[in-house]
Amino acid sequence: MPTWLLHVIGNIGVLMILGAYFLVSSGRIKAVSGWYQGLNLLGALIMTVYSVALLAWASVALNSIWAVIAVASLIINSRKARAAAVAAQPTNV
Repeated sequence: MPTWLLHVIGNIGVLMILGAYFLVSSGRIKAVSGWYQGLNLLGALIMTVYSVALLAWASVALNSIWAVIAVASLIINSRKARAAAVAAQPTNV
């Protein structure tokens, strides 16, 4: 892969993570939203691959952990949303 293409891909990952942070910081999306965690996850995965290609192991560790946190948040928030939906359903007593 050409070096310039590798750097373009890495910059896309950076923009995804920073874009997610900008959107949540500016109040355009919530931190518990799938969009925020999804952008973080994709950005972190892209940055992990980029960092492996550059043999930047500290960055590999950081971005791998960032991705794990995003996955955990997606799972937790999904479970909370399902529990809230079940609790909101009317009961036929």
